[in-house]
Amino acid sequence: MLRKIIKGKPQYQRIIDLEDDKINVLLLGTSGCGKSTLINSILGTESAETGAGQAVTKNISVYQDDELPFRMIDTVGYEYGFFKQNKIKNDLVKFCKEGVKKNEIDKLIHMIWFCIDGTVKRVDQVVLDYIKSVTNDWKNVPIIIVFTKSYSDVEINENIEMAKEAIITYNARHKKKLDVRDIIPVVAKTYQITQSVSVPPKGLDVLVTRTNELAPEAKRLAESTIKEIDLKLKRDAASSYVTTSTFAAATVGAVPVSFPDATVLVPLQTFMMRGIAKTYGISEGSDTNKIIDQILKVGGTTIAGKTLINLLKNIPGFNVAASVINAVVAGVVTYAAGEASTILFEKMYTGEIDTAGIDWEKEIAVLFSQYIPDVVNIINELLSKNGEFNISRFLEVLLRKKDNKTKNNENEQ
Repeated sequence: MLRKIIKGKPQYQRIIDLEDDKINVLLLGTSGCGKSTLINSILGTESAETGAGQAVTKNISVYQDDELPFRMIDTVGYEYGFFKQNKIKNDLVKFCKEGVKKNEIDKLIHMIWFCIDGTVKRVDQVVLDYIKSVTNDWKNVPIIIVFTKSYSDVEINENIEMAKEAIITYNARHKKKLDVRDIIPVVAKTYQITQSVSVPPKGLDVLVTRTNELAPEAKRLAESTIKEIDLKLKRDAASSYVTTSTFAAATVGAVPVSFPDATVLVPLQTFMMRGIAKTYGISEGSDTNKIIDQILKVGGTTIAGKTLINLLKNIPGFNVAASVINAVVAGVVTYAAGEASTILFEKMYTGEIDTAGIDWEKEIAVLFSQYIPDVVNIINELLSKNGEFNISRFLEVLLRKKDNKTKNNENEQ
């Protein structure tokens, strides 16, 4: 397997400069919970009610000023409806990924304030699940539950105990846990009970202080998440190259050719691998060309010419035309070449390997061999269901298994 030798600073450490003075606080909450009032009280303006924040989308606005040590990213209120919740989540995912892609510090998430109307006296599991799902990419983001409209001391104590119990129950049931760091009751605006009795603003200083205390840790957690999102975006882009090229290669491969000399696939595979290298910011050079040349060599001879064709012919019940076998081989070799180059270029991008002195042919042969069991298993699965063999269906299943493996690895991380 590839040797893991750290070589200088990984390139992905440069994707976003986190030396910004401010952190970004995402505000979530049910409709009518008082998020706008909270924002206005902290800013000392009426910005939220007038829509004077930076409107990023219909569902997201950013509020900040020079004196405030954090930005506030406001979303529309949570509703108990699948489509509306999904729209907000999709907008937020797009917003954050755009921030990573374009190196925009004001589109990252460092912390969450989840605002709950303190007069409602309810923290249900559906709402907690929403908090987690809406920031699924941002692992372990610190959360502060903010009970707005906390007018009564009795209600404040009851709400805090209720929230603690709800969080304990949620975390006991779910693998992905909510990292709730504090529960803070606030009154954002003077509440007039009677003509002579009122409840003044309170708790805002506690909320701001606690947010500042958590800021250094929140930045560290965000840095790790940014790297993960950056790699995920690059894997998705690389995967598009692999998928498109695999189907194209199978189409070309259906034309009878001798695969040990299948130079007809070389331009297609070279274009794919150069595209993957560019995705990872690996410029054309001796190492890049060496990797591509060795992948073409291994794929064109060791796998396609010697191993894979013989393996396919020996699968019981796999009695198909030579053109179908050629199409399978062309698709699999291209798929394996794409996967191998993705792994290698990602490791170069992250600084996980030192490119000097590596036996590329040996390392690439090992990578190629890892995909053979999947090929055989998928063919056996498809043959057991019907007597015919559909090359398009085979490629779809192969690529789906690859995507599922990637998702499982990301979830484990």
